[in-house]
Amino acid sequence: MDIGLFSQPIKVFLADVSDDVAAKREKLLAVLRNARMQVEVADKDADDEAVGAQMKSCDCSVHILGNVDIYNPDGGGYDTAAGSQYRVAKAIQGDNFKMFVWNPSGVIGQANQYVNDIRRGIVENTVYSSKPSPIVFVEELRGIMSVRSKMQQQIEKKDVFFIYNDLDRNTSNDILNMLEDVLSVAKLSISMNSDTDYTEYIKNQLPGCKIGVIYYDYAGDWALSFARQIWKDNGGKSGRTPLFIVGNSEHATAESLKSFKGIMEPDVNEISLIPLDIKVFFDKVNS
Repeated sequence: MDIGLFSQPIKVFLADVSDDVAAKREKLLAVLRNARMQVEVADKDADDEAVGAQMKSCDCSVHILGNVDIYNPDGGGYDTAAGSQYRVAKAIQGDNFKMFVWNPSGVIGQANQYVNDIRRGIVENTVYSSKPSPIVFVEELRGIMSVRSKMQQQIEKKDVFFIYNDLDRNTSNDILNMLEDVLSVAKLSISMNSDTDYTEYIKNQLPGCKIGVIYYDYAGDWALSFARQIWKDNGGKSGRTPLFIVGNSEHATAESLKSFKGIMEPDVNEISLIPLDIKVFFDKVNS
């Protein structure tokens, strides 16, 4: 089981749209899924009650604005699925459910008067964005929703707290598949595209584990500075959880880890041997 900010993916309700932005919705859907978010869409014949229940099972909803007015009663899209889903989301948005309104064209004013009406109706827990790129918009959504994810983190007692950069997830998974056969593991993947501050979570989770492991493959520059910061943030020499920093020998060198001697256990080895090295370190400090 993953312990961390992305252990429970952000769950997004992607609302229906008017035909003129259908292609943008498809692109956004792909980006959301690539960002490892869980996406819900309404059934074709779902009524407002069913849509509301589905939204309440999500963390937020996303509504894409096009040229068809889905907001005003006299608008051509008011009685469409896009319009009714917008109103349902407005009714339930609050501390536990955020509503994202995306205007990718950025057009307002006379050319799109109803967008002005929507912007005037933006309240707390409703977010308006005119970022043209779906990738930038999704990162904006992730940054806002990560605050909520942080509050939901579960701190668990484990043998190992294994921290790695998301860039190194493939080799990390290889190590974890072997390591979890012999030790219980809490995992944290650090995303470089996130504005989230991981410091507080690591401070809380690390004491719940018998050892902490910082692993790296390609992300060496990140790992070396991040490991030193973890050591400082968790009490330095007085920290109660022993730390182990290990690199894949395909890209890491023992020379680069010399400065860690005396503050944590440094190691460089082949992927297939790293789980054994971690187990040996675990046994040494817990004997």
